[in-house]
Amino acid sequence: MRGRYTFAPQFSRRLNPSRIVRPCLAIALWLGSFISTSSQTLPEGFVSSLVSDGWFSPLGAVWDANGRMYVWEKAGRVWIVENGVRLPSPLLDINHEVGHWADHGMLGFALDPNFTANGRFYVMYVVDRHHLQYFGTPEYSTQINDYGTATIGRITRYTAIGPNFTTTDPASRTVLLGESITTGQPILYNTHGVGTLLFARDGTLLASMGEGASAAGADVGSASESYYIAALNDGIIRPAKNVGAFRSQLVNSFSGKVLRMDPNTGDGVPSNPFYDPAQPRAPKSRVWAMGLRNPFRMTLKPNTGSTDPAAGDVGTLFIGDVGWYTWEEMNVCTGPGQNFGWPLYEGFDPSPGYPSTTTQNLDHENPLWDGVSCTLQHFRFTDLLKQDTPVQVNGHPNPCDPSQQIPNYIPKFYHARPSTDWLHGNRSRCGAFSGNQAITFDLDEPGSPVPGPRFGGNAPVAGPWRTWSTFPAAYQNSAFHADYAGLDPAIRVQQPRRCAERA
Repeated sequence: MRGRYTFAPQFSRRLNPSRIVRPCLAIALWLGSFISTSSQTLPEGFVSSLVSDGWFSPLGAVWDANGRMYVWEKAGRVWIVENGVRLPSPLLDINHEVGHWADHGMLGFALDPNFTANGRFYVMYVVDRHHLQYFGTPEYSTQINDYGTATIGRITRYTAIGPNFTTTDPASRTVLLGESITTGQPILYNTHGVGTLLFARDGTLLASMGEGASAAGADVGSASESYYIAALNDGIIRPAKNVGAFRSQLVNSFSGKVLRMDPNTGDGVPSNPFYDPAQPRAPKSRVWAMGLRNPFRMTLKPNTGSTDPAAGDVGTLFIGDVGWYTWEEMNVCTGPGQNFGWPLYEGFDPSPGYPSTTTQNLDHENPLWDGVSCTLQHFRFTDLLKQDTPVQVNGHPNPCDPSQQIPNYIPKFYHARPSTDWLHGNRSRCGAFSGNQAITFDLDEPGSPVPGPRFGGNAPVAGPWRTWSTFPAAYQNSAFHADYAGLDPAIRVQQPRRCAERA
């Protein structure tokens, strides 16, 4: 522990084993740990074996084209494992910059698709507020952390050097997102921060971001337990973004989004759904999908999407979004601009505590407002997001005159319903329609479009999609997912389940 240290209450569900376990031939990777299966009964044909231990909160691993493994730790270190042996010095150590507290830390890491030629890699982390405010000044000290207060999420690129790319050139540090206190992802609570970094086939960089709001109650802005006052004073958020969880519904915010960027510059990509050529670094120019709460893990289905970034097709993303009081959800993102509903929806249902709110989106003024016959100056978030319907026509009436639709220049959405949701208990569902009405089926209900056994959990993890020809036939060509806090959270997570892809 270094110097001054403040810590907010902990509301999240956590595991902290330090072992990497190999189930059969594949390695299953989940937030905060690598699954320990020592107390589980594995399906026939599977075995569990230890790959490596002695880690400090490892969050994931990836491999380069030569089969070398890269493991990143929550505190801000990246290690190379070669021929089963961890190299003695880390490839990267930025623990003084990383805010490693509660659910925060360095959660995202990605190798450039051409890493073995250019040595580039990317990290995503929450910044220690003391580092954010004072680095490069006489007030800065590596012996001080300032945790449990407002800060930002950041994405940075580095270049590995040397004959085998085993060291990092510190001069290569390039901040792609969050170069200043006013340009990062807002972190206003002890959870719902940064998430996953990965590359699409078209070479664009994708990042999942939490909404940075309070998890202790319905946060519609100015939640007393959040860090909104410091965030406003510092410019981390502007007043129009002091809407708590509704930042997920603000197009011009990084919060609660999947972002898509040019890995060379960090700018948005012109084929993004809300791209503004006059402001390529604005949040709206980098948004790909929205309406998420805490999507700390997502994965891309292999061989989907275009290889041309101008096509605006990154492929099929599987996003595990951690729910609030009732439902967890697995979302399937198949195109630009999809809105997964938080905080107005949790799973398939309206979210308790939010749909009844009258919170207004101050970025979008009602053109009918005149202060007399129309007193609603700005559209409410409930006006701009509606439940999904089979035919999406004329679904957003102007609240001041229902005979008129909200203008098309204002972004408005239909709820992109999850592929599957599951209860904090023992129930899981998929969605369908009865006429124009959105309905649900329990997975074990006769006639369910996605049949399967019921299950429950508390924190979804979007795992890999793999063919895995060495697996039993029932497990091949499947998406594997888990629940980080399912079953007994002290020692294990729920067994990964096969999840059908939404049409």
